[in-house]
Amino acid sequence: MLFSSASRRGAILGIIGWFVLIGAVSSIAPALSEVTTNEQDEFLPSGAESVAALKLRIEKFPAADGIPALVVFSSNSGSADMSSTISEFTSLLTSPEVPDSIVSILSPSESPAAAATLISADNKTAMVVVTIGGPPAEPAFGEAVDWLSEQAESLGARVEIETAVTGPAGIINDAVKVFGSIDLRVTLVTVLLVLVLLLVIYRSPALAIIPLVVIGSALTLAQSAAALLSQHFDLPLNGQVTAIMSVLVFGAGTNYALFIVSRYREELVINSDKWGAMRTTMSNIGPSIGGSAGTTIVAMFALTFASFGSFRSLGPMLAIAIFIVLLSGLFVMPAAIALFGKWVFWPRPLIQQSSVSANGIWHSVGRLVARKPRIVFTVTIVGIVIATLPSWTVIPSFNFLDGFPDDAESKRGYELLSKSFPKGQLAPTLIFIESESDQISDSFGSLEALSASLALTTGVLQVSGPTRPTGITVDESVAIAQGAARFVSADGSTARLDVLLNSDPYSAEALTIVENVRSVAASSALAKTPGIQVIVGGESAVQADTKASIDADIRWLAPVSLLAILIVLVLLLRSIVAPLYLVFSVVVSFGATFGLSVFAFQQIFNHSGVAYSNGVWMFIFLVALGADYNIFVMSRIREATQKEGFRDGVATAIGRTGGVITSAGIILAGTFAVLTTLPLRDIFQLGFAVMLGVLIDTFVVRALLVPSMAVIFGEWSWWPRKTPIVVPVPHDNS
Repeated sequence: MLFSSASRRGAILGIIGWFVLIGAVSSIAPALSEVTTNEQDEFLPSGAESVAALKLRIEKFPAADGIPALVVFSSNSGSADMSSTISEFTSLLTSPEVPDSIVSILSPSESPAAAATLISADNKTAMVVVTIGGPPAEPAFGEAVDWLSEQAESLGARVEIETAVTGPAGIINDAVKVFGSIDLRVTLVTVLLVLVLLLVIYRSPALAIIPLVVIGSALTLAQSAAALLSQHFDLPLNGQVTAIMSVLVFGAGTNYALFIVSRYREELVINSDKWGAMRTTMSNIGPSIGGSAGTTIVAMFALTFASFGSFRSLGPMLAIAIFIVLLSGLFVMPAAIALFGKWVFWPRPLIQQSSVSANGIWHSVGRLVARKPRIVFTVTIVGIVIATLPSWTVIPSFNFLDGFPDDAESKRGYELLSKSFPKGQLAPTLIFIESESDQISDSFGSLEALSASLALTTGVLQVSGPTRPTGITVDESVAIAQGAARFVSADGSTARLDVLLNSDPYSAEALTIVENVRSVAASSALAKTPGIQVIVGGESAVQADTKASIDADIRWLAPVSLLAILIVLVLLLRSIVAPLYLVFSVVVSFGATFGLSVFAFQQIFNHSGVAYSNGVWMFIFLVALGADYNIFVMSRIREATQKEGFRDGVATAIGRTGGVITSAGIILAGTFAVLTTLPLRDIFQLGFAVMLGVLIDTFVVRALLVPSMAVIFGEWSWWPRKTPIVVPVPHDNS
């Protein structure tokens, strides 16, 4: 196998070519900030009902084209100054200094008809609905939300009224602020962590700095490639994508560096020619690294065909990122290391022996597994089964707001609203009734019949619309006087119903209510009338469509991912039996990780639940990454058993791979642990679970479960081949 590290000239040309490639791609790629989005509808299937509702709202209700911010005013004493404060704030919203992105206002001081829904029954809390236009990722959107917050706080502070901006616009603004700092923060913390761990492992400045420079350049190229994918293939990209990409690139890249350095150190003892030593190293290490990267790439690429946008965008982007890291590991990392030769280990001397002491802890573990494989397997499986039990107690969470820090303004505003208003006030469900030919006002009776049916639906607190502008049924003439026009489009073709739920609109209960609302709407006389369509949208509907999209994806994604990884393992190991029990090992490892993670989240960290999409991400990451170390271990077992017999060979393989795989596992777990430092619950959960899963793979699956199964199956592991083909892998000399 030819590598750029085969000679000095090849190494220099390879490194120069690498940085030229980075410069060329970066020059044509847009900035990540230009292609990022925080609009959830972009991550949903184009055919989702909630997306159709959003498009209809933009088309038929342009005055409301934007995202609503709820400016909350709250006073525990029901202050008499509340009314004057809201009036003064409303006047500010019509002044010349108001931001241009504010497109509409609904205030109790200007719309007495709407006051019943904007002022709480106890008169302690009120809100002003301000619609903000423009893309949420643009600075003008956030500036408008911040301006509302500053003005409300300034007015409220004078009369001891607490204020906050919440609602969809407030939530998005807080999310943009958090995600805006995620990428840089994650990258800096990850670099620092990897630097410290490499210094501890190798105690060599060069071996800490070289991998970081190479991996950092790979991340730059991966981010540029992600921006190009987003731009040309309409794949949504947000801060979560780039943060996870940083962690995965540094984790995988550092693992490859550890295996290369470990084998190179060994080969330098045998061959004093640094280029010859690196040629031998990469000839042995290259196939194993390629197989390891292959399982991850295949699992991630499978997500390309998902319907849920987060899966569909993050999957191919991470697959491309791992491919780029693989290129750097095959051609750039070894070239840079070989240029230094033995000096790369300075100030530590090169270990002057090619054999490894058989007295270390991993050799003891290997001998135990080889002597008593059935006992080790049974104890390990029992422990794994016990660890999976908390999985059955999982509480799925759809409430992104719960994941915000307690001091986030949108979360604080929601808590103020919840004291006096129904929780559903945060984001009402919207129903649009569109007529293709007639004026929708001609269907006044049918609209009221639908509104009445919805009002009787379990979980629905109130329905407002053309026939009941304030939530109370009135005749047509009174409805017009109470502002029914705001519920009818300018062209008269479409009516809107605002359905207020009695539950948190982001809760699992709200999702069930929305499905019931959709059933009622679909069975109504209007929905069955030719030329009229009834569409249910709003935030709760978006969450319901998100759940449905994830459920549909996981039904095929899990078996397809496992089958794809199995095929990669079969091609790499040239056998069928070993890949089967390796796939089994990663599945049970995921089960144990998920169970322990659920227990930690709900019992130790007191989270209200587990983010629904995190279960899928945990599965994809742990199955893909879990296969990595198994490849190295099984390749080493195959090599050792051919020389020493099965039991002795397994013991040797565990001992020889123990040090380097343990170091690699700790670093990979550490990089994902960086995500737990972020102030978002959902990302914290993902980082914690993958960290835990990698540690379980490193210390339990790789050290105990897989080797014990290998000893139990013996030579059958290589079936249908009779003689194993040796594919050398890195082993530790420390």
